[in-house]
Amino acid sequence: MRRVRRKFAEASSISIVSLLDILTILLVFLIKNVSIESQRLTAPVNMTLPTTITNQELMDNGLAVLVKVYPDKILVGPDNIYAGKPDELITVADLREKIFDFMKHEATQINLRNASNKTNFKPCLLIQADKQIPCQYITLLIKIAAGASISDVYFATIQDEHWLQASARQIY
Repeated sequence: MRRVRRKFAEASSISIVSLLDILTILLVFLIKNVSIESQRLTAPVNMTLPTTITNQELMDNGLAVLVKVYPDKILVGPDNIYAGKPDELITVADLREKIFDFMKHEATQINLRNASNKTNFKPCLLIQADKQIPCQYITLLIKIAAGASISDVYFATIQDEHWLQASARQIY
């Protein structure tokens, strides 16, 4: 007579309660030991971190030279004056000269207001650019602004799309 043995014993039911206890203890331990304080930014002694300001505050104070760069056009000033296309910024020296003259004029006006108000604000460049704009256009605008005696540059992010429909007029 032949006996047949089972190869594997039947597994008894697995208790998940002890596993949950261990995981709970690990979770409490990790939460207790993670320090939020270590994620705070501490600046070195001689480092000044950049400040943020809304573009409306800059425009209201009359301190900013505004340049908006779209994939198909460049608008300057609060009145959205059409200056040209971004591709022309690289190739057409006359366009760079017009933008330089505009920035120089605006910087001069800001400096004159500062002198009459006896304030010591510096004119700044406020660039609003579409995310698809290549960096070389922005770099060229910063170089033009530096030649026009504008030392501070602010980059604006747009929260709404209403300014995309802004009217434009020619700069000539």
